[in-house]
Amino acid sequence: MKRISSGMRMILMIGCCGALAIFSSTISKSPILPLFAKSLGADGTQIGWIASASTVPGILVSYIAGDLADRFGYRKILIGSLLIFSSAPFLYLIVQNPQELGAVRFYHGFATAAFGPVAMAVIAAFSGKNNMGQNLSLYSSATLVGRALAPAAGGTLYQFGGYASVYLAAGIAALLALAAAVWFFRKPGEADQSAVQAKGDDAEKIPFFKKLWGVLSYRPLFLVGVLDACAYFAYGAFEMIFPLYAKQLGMSTAEIGLLLGIQLVGMILFKPLFGRASDRFGRLPMAVSGFLACTLAFFLLAVLKSTAAIIPLILVYGLGFALITASTSALVADVARAGQLGASLGILSTLMDVGQTFGPPAIGAISDRYNYAVGIGTLGILLLLAAAGCAIALIKQHRRGPL
Repeated sequence: MKRISSGMRMILMIGCCGALAIFSSTISKSPILPLFAKSLGADGTQIGWIASASTVPGILVSYIAGDLADRFGYRKILIGSLLIFSSAPFLYLIVQNPQELGAVRFYHGFATAAFGPVAMAVIAAFSGKNNMGQNLSLYSSATLVGRALAPAAGGTLYQFGGYASVYLAAGIAALLALAAAVWFFRKPGEADQSAVQAKGDDAEKIPFFKKLWGVLSYRPLFLVGVLDACAYFAYGAFEMIFPLYAKQLGMSTAEIGLLLGIQLVGMILFKPLFGRASDRFGRLPMAVSGFLACTLAFFLLAVLKSTAAIIPLILVYGLGFALITASTSALVADVARAGQLGASLGILSTLMDVGQTFGPPAIGAISDRYNYAVGIGTLGILLLLAAAGCAIALIKQHRRGPL
């Protein structure tokens, strides 16, 4: 009973901190980042790279953060990442050109690169096989509350106070998350004991590079990571391209922020249910359904240009993305080897960031060459291919057994 209570307290704490931190991170970029970059003189490709700059650290350090959590626990890593969350928003206030904006985005990215995989590893460590998908999705929904509120809040704050008011709000939210984590971990003995429970018995016995190669060469983990990379390639690109596309259609910044928030409402409400369903019916069938829903939404968004049509399509896309991500993180936790939970989720986060890094500049370049509708349609084609790959994996799973 004591272990269950401790686990639930840990999940609630990380969920609250994650919600505030992700609100801070999201309001810094959605919907104002592409507008801010454009006001500094950036072109479409530059805007894409600026949007991607925050995901590059995830490629560099997500595995390292997860491995350190396996070896030494997570308390210091979580608090360290929240220190970056707290300091980065104030740096946007002194940016004067696209290069400086990209540098600040790069620094900001180290926060999510460390916090994300470690937080998921802790949730998975306190969960059983029968509720892992549900608990990971509950945590994700908590962070999505912050992600959903941020675009509408950012658009509204920008309308009344400009860019400075948005980044001040981001800084305050991150400082609240840091204060909550410091308060929760005020008793080092209790936190250290929880860390021992989370890291696994064999974590310290495997040399760093041998462990890295073992994780990278583990085929089931790599395949799930590729699917996640495709999903986040589209997510990052759409988050960058949609504000510009919507502006072209005559929408205000506040309306754009509201629409991006609506995109996440269905994810918040249904992702825990999708996670629970993946616990009962399998991860891959849920992922296939999610990829097909996203494909349909992107194809229709590319051809339908009225606000009345865009709103339900944004909701469909949010539900499809929730189906995918409710499955992939739990599937990685399912297939992770003993003592490698944090490292495995770190690799998942790395591959996710690879997709999210290259999505915005690639689709930005396509949109510059053709138009925004072509860029969105290209995302639909990519996710249709991912759905086909996921379906093939599902067929092989039925023939040969689990991944």
